[in-house]
Order: sequence, then C-alpha cells, then structure tokens
Amino acid sequence: MKLCETFRSIQGEVQGIGRQAFFVRTAGCNLGNKCPVDCDTRYSWDVESGTTSFDRPDAEIAAEIAASGVSAVVITGGEPMLQQGEIAALVRLRPGIDWFIETNGTIAPVDKLHDDEQVFFNVSPKLPSFDPSPFPLERSIFKHVVTPGPDDLASWKRKMKSMPVAIKQRTYFMPASRNREQYLSNAPAVALWCNANGFNFGPREHMVVFQGMRGL
Repeated sequence: MKLCETFRSIQGEVQGIGRQAFFVRTAGCNLGNKCPVDCDTRYSWDVESGTTSFDRPDAEIAAEIAASGVSAVVITGGEPMLQQGEIAALVRLRPGIDWFIETNGTIAPVDKLHDDEQVFFNVSPKLPSFDPSPFPLERSIFKHVVTPGPDDLASWKRKMKSMPVAIKQRTYFMPASRNREQYLSNAPAVALWCNANGFNFGPREHMVVFQGMRGL
C-alpha cells in the first residue's frame, strides 16, 4: 500500500470518536487541486506541500496494528478508496477489529468492504454530484465541513430540505478549522445553527486536544 504516514492516536471525529485507533494515511488523491474544499492534509498528495510517500506491504501494516494493541483502525488520506484492493486484503489479515474508512465519496466501495459489518465509512463529500447510495447506510456517516457565514449556512439549509430523512439523520456538520483557535472560534456558531435547525453537529476533538498537529 502506498502511504504517507501511520500512527496511533485518538479518533477525533464522528464514528469511533474518542477511541484509541491506529491511523493509516494513504498517499494520493483523485481530486487534488480540483477539490472545491480547502484540504487540511495536502501533504498526503501535493508535491508543493512537501508530500512524501512510501510503499508498505499489507502484512507489515497488519503487524503494526497488532503491536499497537488497538481494536480500531482509521484509514484516511488522501483518498484511501484508490487502494481498495490493498485495504480489503488488510481487513482480511486483521479480523475482529473495527475499520473506519474516511473518503470523499467519489469512489464506490467494492463488495468486500461494502458488505463487511466491521467496515464503516466516514464520508466527507466534496462534489455537488455526490451520490450516497453506493455506501451501506447503516455503517456510513456523511460529514460536511462548513464555515459559519450566512452564505454557506443558508445554502446547506436549502439542501437539507430536499434530503431524504434517512440521509439527513446520518449527516453531520463540522466547523472549518485548522487549529484549536479556529475551531473554538467557529464551533459555537455552527453548533447553534445545527441546534436551531435540528441538524447533527460533528465535533473535531483532535483540533481541541492536539491542535490539529500532524501525527496526532
């Protein structure tokens, strides 16, 4: 698998929040500079941001996971769904633990990942054309990073009106932030907006606890 880093830390967002987890950050993204959202992990794919990558066999990653002693793995990126074959092989090597795949939602999961009851998807859609139907609804969360301003919030309020209830119930809004100061500045406004409109709020605890630092 082509990676840019692995580390053990606390899951800071949505599904699995608060759990000790082993993080596998894949290298490469299918959107890159075409993504309309300001990426907070450009180092996973952007040469100008100093990206570095390395190849690591699935068996070695599985051994790292075992040595970490955790029961949850977060596979993030970049865009990990570009390497689904390798991820599926890794899941087979370490049964009995929970897998959380963070994805931009542009690539449908293969059957092995879609059907495995211990594989969960934290989907952060980046494109207006996003279709949630390829993802197993009962194991998927749809998270949107929003800026607490009238334009962004009003736009999302309109979109939520036409959203199916089943999708709306699994949709979370997270305040845009790159560090603790930005998070604490933006979170109250987004949380109040969510509360006023009956929407789910998505904390970003790693921003509060670890300042959004790399490797934590």
